[in-house]
Amino acid sequence: MKLLYAFLAVFGPLILIKLFYAVGTVMALPRTKGALFVSTSRRKIRAILEALSFSPETKLVDLGCGDGRFLRAVYRRYGVVGEGFEINPWAYFLARFYNWLARCPARVKRRDFMKEDLSRYEVIFCYLFPDLLLDLAPKLKAETKPGTIIISCNFPLPGWTPWMVLEEDDPIYIYRR
Repeated sequence: MKLLYAFLAVFGPLILIKLFYAVGTVMALPRTKGALFVSTSRRKIRAILEALSFSPETKLVDLGCGDGRFLRAVYRRYGVVGEGFEINPWAYFLARFYNWLARCPARVKRRDFMKEDLSRYEVIFCYLFPDLLLDLAPKLKAETKPGTIIISCNFPLPGWTPWMVLEEDDPIYIYRR
């Protein structure tokens, strides 16, 4: 019996974390079309932040922000207080928790970004799968203003021509509206 308690004490929290991850993924499946929560690599974020510069007043949003890693990095480097939208409850919790730990004032909202007005943002960051980008591309055409910068990790925006492509393991597509 002591062995069982020891096993649960050591592995119980890990099992609970995996359970929360699985439940969060299942809850988000209807909107994400099977895309899993995957953090953007630090190398990609560093490449983006070296290629572009922002002022603290920049209105930035991360669509499907996951654990909020990009939001924290842009805040640390440029003082930008961005916003993020995340529908996966586990990823949303992680973003809020990690932002709190890092004392990052970025605002993370548990909402579907497809239902949000994106016209107020000057920079839009996303790391989304192609099927979601297919839905997002016309929304961005309709709602963004000239000069808006759109950053898409790994996958291009259908029907858009990149302004810049960064090669960091997988491509990072940067568009200017």
